Amino acid sequence: MKTIILSTLLGLSATCLAAGAQTLPQDKTVDVAAHSLRIDVPAQPRYMPREDFQKFAGAYDLSNGDTLQLRRAGGIMYARIGNQPEHRIVATSRNAFVALDRQLKVRIDHHDDGSVGGELVMVVPARQLADGSAQGEHLATLGFPGR
Repeated sequence: MKTIILSTLLGLSATCLAAGAQTLPQDKTVDVAAHSLRIDVPAQPRYMPREDFQKFAGAYDLSNGDTLQLRRAGGIMYARIGNQPEHRIVATSRNAFVALDRQLKVRIDHHDDGSVGGELVMVVPARQLADGSAQGEHLATLGFPGR
């Protein structure tokens, strides 16, 4: 009998709490922004000296099996994914870059143990799928697999 009464009271309490949470006035709620994928070019790119860029220059394996390559020619920095065309990039922070054509952005994290992490956001062009349907242009996120 005590168990029935206790479970009934607990059920009523949970129901009251749920109902109360649903009826809060608008000024008592908090909006939480979702993570959005965007590629924005800063109004003022960050200056990155040649010696600072050198630690990022090279090839990086991506989680989809492709390779990201970063290089510098003179004062201009470039990024290339696989065999795709190169994109001119600018620094947005001490370890992040964005393509001026808004086709990709990348963050590269060099860890103390020598491993590399980070994230690449890129525009995937529209394409025709094997089943005949079309997939529109969209943004995709790729990681750097751990070593």
